[in-house]
Amino acid sequence: MPAACGPTAGAVSTSLASSPVTDPLVTFDSAWSIIARTHWDTTYNGVNWSAVRAELRPKAAAATTTGALRAVLSDMVSRLKQSHFSIIPREVADATGGGSGSASGGAPAPDRSGSIGAEVRYLDRTIVIAQLDREGPAAQAGVRTGWRVQSVDGCPLSARLARMPNEPDARREALTAYAIATQALAGAVGDTATVVFADERDTDRTVRIVRAPAPGVVAKFGNLPGMNAQLTFERVKTAGKTVGIIRFNIWMPILSPQFDAAVDSLRDADAIILDIRGNFGGVGGMSMGIAGHFLDSTRTIGTMVQRGATLKFVANPRRVDTRSRGVTPYAGPLAIVVDELSISTTEIFAGGMQALGRAQLFGVQTSGQALPSVPERLPNGDILYHAIADFLNPVGRPLEGAGVTPDRVVPLTRAALLAKRDPALDAAMAWAIGPITAK
Repeated sequence: MPAACGPTAGAVSTSLASSPVTDPLVTFDSAWSIIARTHWDTTYNGVNWSAVRAELRPKAAAATTTGALRAVLSDMVSRLKQSHFSIIPREVADATGGGSGSASGGAPAPDRSGSIGAEVRYLDRTIVIAQLDREGPAAQAGVRTGWRVQSVDGCPLSARLARMPNEPDARREALTAYAIATQALAGAVGDTATVVFADERDTDRTVRIVRAPAPGVVAKFGNLPGMNAQLTFERVKTAGKTVGIIRFNIWMPILSPQFDAAVDSLRDADAIILDIRGNFGGVGGMSMGIAGHFLDSTRTIGTMVQRGATLKFVANPRRVDTRSRGVTPYAGPLAIVVDELSISTTEIFAGGMQALGRAQLFGVQTSGQALPSVPERLPNGDILYHAIADFLNPVGRPLEGAGVTPDRVVPLTRAALLAKRDPALDAAMAWAIGPITAK
């Protein structure tokens, strides 16, 4: 197997893991103390946090490289066994996301802004093309949904997937596999990816795809790496009715005006579907503003529980449109489509709207990673991403772990993709065009 097929392919040249570290205990003590004072649960999810410090502090003191210190810090936060706790290397956090920035120390950040124009999912322990941009490079090269991704630039995906840690939760496994596949498929804009697919007959097809700029715009939040934010919407006419479909991939303020405009354009639709599969979350407060488009009275979609304080996520009805004209919130049927890659703020919103009885959910159980969190820079420049609260839905049920179970569970299958069907969206559409309530 080529050396470039290793787990850190594409990132070695800019990694600071081998750089010498000074004063490792300053960084270790800072990370430990931040969690000690901000974790909402004084039992730390059943973990003796002082004992963790006593055990790992000598290992941190012995660390001579940045990579060794990161390993100790990652071990520390993993002991909590909760989502939204991680160490983000400073060279990753400080990259612009567009390939033109630089990591700390002056090394140019690798350009990962190029995309083949496809979404993948982990099905039957393989990576499958789940969605294609109609005008994207993969579709133009003849790729079809349902095709399995066998290798990228000579590197078999099966080898990378085989190195995944054992994970009893299939949702976590799917997320790890997704990250591996998207990392493998991304690259510089204009570069050519040589991808071997297994087609509908399971025959290998080698396709050369020139990567294009990823759709959307790069958005930054705090110290987190830049992320591409994209929102699209369309009107679909079926059975004599009009259904609006809004899709967005992340909760970033830059998309709020676009969402407002989408709702304005779809106000006369018989039903609206929000497709938030693969939406990894973002700014939690946005969920209140989006919910206000669909609730006609002040409602609480959930509660954030911090140490000694609570914050209710209250949705205030939207009474004015984008042209400052008086309107009422959309009152027609609302469907939400989710999957195992619907994470964090996505779960907060979907779980809240479901518990309030305002929306019907379709798809599969969400990720169960719904802890409100913040990024905080450590003395060595790395980022401690850490949860600061628990989150309860409107009836007091925690979302962490269990996630949100759709009203109608509709799993994705390769057979459906090969037949150019989308089972969850189809189910949501069928429900949406059923008996229509007054608007």
